[in-house]
Amino acid sequence: MDNQPRVFHKSASRNMTRTLRNAQRVATILLGLCVPFLLILLVWDLMANPSPVPAVVTIAGLVMLCFFFSYVFVVPDDLTSSATDRTLSIASKIFVHTRKGMTPDAAMGACQIILPETLASAMCITDGKQVLASWGEGCERYPTGQPVVLDTTLNVVSSKVMSVFSRDANDTREREFFPRLRAGIVAPLTVRDRCVGTLELYYPRFSNIDMRQTALATGFADLISTQLASFELERQSEVSARVELRALQSQVDPHFLFNTIGTIVSLVRTEPEKARSLLIDFSNYYRQTLSDSESLTTLEREVEQGIRYINLMQARYGEGRLKVETRIDPDTVECKVPPFILQPLLENCVKHAMREVEPLSIFVLSRTTARGLEIVVADDGIGMSEKVQQHLFDPPEAPRPDEPETVTADGSIKRGCGLALCNVLMRIHFFFGEESGIKVESKEGEGTAITVALIGEPHEPAPAQSLLP
Repeated sequence: MDNQPRVFHKSASRNMTRTLRNAQRVATILLGLCVPFLLILLVWDLMANPSPVPAVVTIAGLVMLCFFFSYVFVVPDDLTSSATDRTLSIASKIFVHTRKGMTPDAAMGACQIILPETLASAMCITDGKQVLASWGEGCERYPTGQPVVLDTTLNVVSSKVMSVFSRDANDTREREFFPRLRAGIVAPLTVRDRCVGTLELYYPRFSNIDMRQTALATGFADLISTQLASFELERQSEVSARVELRALQSQVDPHFLFNTIGTIVSLVRTEPEKARSLLIDFSNYYRQTLSDSESLTTLEREVEQGIRYINLMQARYGEGRLKVETRIDPDTVECKVPPFILQPLLENCVKHAMREVEPLSIFVLSRTTARGLEIVVADDGIGMSEKVQQHLFDPPEAPRPDEPETVTADGSIKRGCGLALCNVLMRIHFFFGEESGIKVESKEGEGTAITVALIGEPHEPAPAQSLLP
């Protein structure tokens, strides 16, 4: 029954369009024949008969042809344009409610928009198990949370096929809901070939249901289904991003771990206070590293985490070998930033910029811009070639030309900047969108500057939720 109304409606619409086009062609031919004829007749009348009556009649005929031309060519386009604008307006209004999934509030908003566009006296939207919202005559008998017991609804959920039904006057169970409405249409809401709910329209009599009503029910159900599918894709993309962020966060470099513990152990007897301070930094460092990565943090906390990492590295190499200078704008310390974006950049400096003997200086600064916030991490290390820069944001597993795997300054295995920079860039896009990003400037033998540009206000994703609560 679902397929028949769909095909019939589309066919009817196509024939109407063809009829209008044929009428326009006929009118064009008639106009092309009549206008020259009337003009010739007008000239002949003026020359052969001084009486103005034939000329007036001829001119009136030309005027009527112009009006006929305007009606045939202009009015259908105006009607089509008006109908298109109305359809787009309704779709836009429904999207405002359903863009975050089909919650009871969203379903109620959709019902209030859809019902006036039909001849139905009431309607409801379900998730296949219970009512999400109902609106119209007798809606108080079918409240939100009411379990679905109507056989027609249950059959549509299982078959995923639209149904037009008429109630039996003797069926007292179904007449408990919308008691004065004896007929209706139930259309499935489908996402990925799975029925996630129904849209139901109820009418006083079966004769109220015609092709237009079935087409409207099908169209609105398809519209909501499309928006729910879009929401599900967005939600799954966000879930995938969360999982990937957690996976990247959970990667603990064993070389860094063992080397740091070895450094602290070596200081226990000679410098117990320094060992104690480093142990506290080490504990706080990993506590924050393994904490929630899905919530925004402040720039102040990010800088504190970065300083903890530098303190551990200075204990290993010596403060004379590794120097850090911070210039944090006081106006930026409370700015919201993605977590774990500063420490990986500092780690890159230590791993890839430090020379064998000469000291390394790292500069960290923040500043506000007209569009948001910028964080700069610069060093005076060995820099990198243009060839290496071209592959900075390649996935970590991608091959890197002329870059053999070596042990870096902190004792870990060098795998290029890809893992750290891809991780940071993913976090930036996750919270701030694609417009924000990372800019890298480097010159061999002189150093590297990495600028993180956070544009606009951050988007902190809501907790994961189901498609239809």
